[in-house]
Amino acid sequence: MCGRYLFVNHKKVACNLCWRLYFKPFLDKKCEVCGYPLRLSPGCEPLCGECFRGRSFNFDAVDYFTLYDGIVEIAIKKLKFEFRRDIAEVLGDGIKLHLCKFLKKKKVDFVVPVPLHPDELKVRGFNQCELILRGAKIPFVSGVVRLYPGKRQSTLGKKERRENVRGLFGLEKGIDFRGKTVCIFDDIFTTGSTADEIARLLKDSGAKRVVVYTLARATTLK
Repeated sequence: MCGRYLFVNHKKVACNLCWRLYFKPFLDKKCEVCGYPLRLSPGCEPLCGECFRGRSFNFDAVDYFTLYDGIVEIAIKKLKFEFRRDIAEVLGDGIKLHLCKFLKKKKVDFVVPVPLHPDELKVRGFNQCELILRGAKIPFVSGVVRLYPGKRQSTLGKKERRENVRGLFGLEKGIDFRGKTVCIFDDIFTTGSTADEIARLLKDSGAKRVVVYTLARATTLK
């Protein structure tokens, strides 16, 4: 962010000063359905334009720490594509209080990270969602599996993203979600297609409520 060299105590991608200045929760008004910043998509408060026109999801609530931009975008990209596992702990620690407050408010029984396909996991070596949750010291269950690779969501448009995730996930055996409130955890919320498909699966298995929490909320398809 500022170009200083990182010595001794720092936050892996930024000095402590820049981290304090730029790694902050998003506090402006959000759409109650999809979480989109209302100042960027005026509709009829408390809904953004698309949700006001009738868009709906299978999950019951969504929240996130901040927008996918600046220092957060840099950190997530380095974590995922440069395999910087150490960044996940810093990110998890940074969102811990905000995430814990959300989980308590929604009375969540299980936190489920969005899974990777085994082939992708083999290449990357880790699931970034699981590492971030460990950094935040949040217990989770691996209750959902990715059945086949599918195309990378970041390369697709809105309609293609919805089609790409249909039938992509399945449930692991041994976890009973019936009557429970489940939180889907992901690193980025863009169109909500992935979270929506997993929420549908969890609801079909008997989950009472499904909520979504992500580290960041994208405002454009990048």
